[in-house]
Amino acid sequence: MMDIDKSKLVLVHNKDDMISDIALETKEIGYYKDSWNRFKKNKASLVAFYILCVVLFFVFFGPYMKSYDLPETHSIEAARLNNLTPKIPILEKFGLFDGTKTITRGTQFLLYLNETELGEGVILEGLPQELIDDPNHPDYDGVDSLEVKVDYYKYKNYISSYMPENYFGVLAENENSGGNEDALGSVRRTLTQDNFNEYVKKNYIIDILRIIETPNPENPSEPFYQYEVRVNQFMLSLDTEPEDTFFWLGTTNAGKDLFTEIWLGARISLLMALAVVVINSTVGITVGAIAGYYGGALDLAMDRLVEIVSSIPFLSVLTLLTLRYGTELWVIVFAFTATGWIGMYRTGRMQFYRFKNREYVFAARTLGASDGRIMFKHIFPNTLGLIVTGLALSIPIFVFTEASFSFLGIINYSDATSVGMLIEQGQQVMQIHPHLLIYPSIYIAVLMITFNLFGNGLRDAFNPQLRGVE
Repeated sequence: MMDIDKSKLVLVHNKDDMISDIALETKEIGYYKDSWNRFKKNKASLVAFYILCVVLFFVFFGPYMKSYDLPETHSIEAARLNNLTPKIPILEKFGLFDGTKTITRGTQFLLYLNETELGEGVILEGLPQELIDDPNHPDYDGVDSLEVKVDYYKYKNYISSYMPENYFGVLAENENSGGNEDALGSVRRTLTQDNFNEYVKKNYIIDILRIIETPNPENPSEPFYQYEVRVNQFMLSLDTEPEDTFFWLGTTNAGKDLFTEIWLGARISLLMALAVVVINSTVGITVGAIAGYYGGALDLAMDRLVEIVSSIPFLSVLTLLTLRYGTELWVIVFAFTATGWIGMYRTGRMQFYRFKNREYVFAARTLGASDGRIMFKHIFPNTLGLIVTGLALSIPIFVFTEASFSFLGIINYSDATSVGMLIEQGQQVMQIHPHLLIYPSIYIAVLMITFNLFGNGLRDAFNPQLRGVE
């Protein structure tokens, strides 16, 4: 150092020059803005967020998008519209969601086809015309079962309008007993003159079977007429023809629109999940924060209480409450919150115990900050990432658990429909009507995957230790 030539040392600035900092040209980024910027960079979480927005849109507006005023559940009209396959406008022209179905019918079905005419466009493929035209065909007696692709909407209308469910049973009974019971009797309707005129005006009547003339007690000179008619069930129930009827996801076994039922069930599940999450997080985080921050005897007492509560099996709590109070919505919410707050309690306690001895907490306490300010101004933001992740994951966990118990029959709402109940109903007929199981299951799967991806993105976005990290 002593050998350096001092003449070579030159000041960068003259002693009279004013040196000042350069003003920042960018705007200051707050905590939440920085969190949103980090969240947007996680493409999987961003896509999951958009999917959740679409799901929430249908949850709130999907039930109002139905095109038809359907008959009451368990009515005859509703039963005649059950288990229809998915049918969507425009897509049907490309062979997708076109309302078709492959059904299996045996020789008795072929006998029926020779007695009546199904109508144009009902059978699409799979039925050899020679078997219909010739009962004496060599292959006729050998047909035990035959797969036939039909326009299921037209087929269902024909079955419900012309041929009741007991048609074949009545035929067999007549053959065995020599009876003459009318096999189509249950599709008859007896109408008064006024009702008959109304049905004619609306094109509900397919055929007039009989006109009954009876004396008019009020005016004997004018006879009183009653009409036995056969009606178009689609026109009577929906005021539309089968070819103009569209159920996007088909109908349930009770004749309800499956699209509407899924979103009604999803709305109930998500609203209950939101209520459970709010209660559990409020109670759990508050109690956990107090226990973790103050510690000592309070923390020890709370731990013993939590051990006692957590040792009670959730299934026992749910079963006892439902047996005593039924399956009202508030009962299910109470069952899930009775022990559900423990998870958030442990998270809050762990995080507050972890951060309460950090340097910035000591600095805040030295400057005179109160315990409440330290807890919710300095410690709580550092725990927010983990807490938000827990909240985001609690919603699909509740939905999946509620759907599981609904599927098992433990939860069975009397005045509401859940997605789990739809899955249970679809599972019973999944080999015959697979759409009743597929679409509710897809909803549950999509909800679970998207909420998990969304929760992981929130965890990283709200982690203050990653603030400013690219």
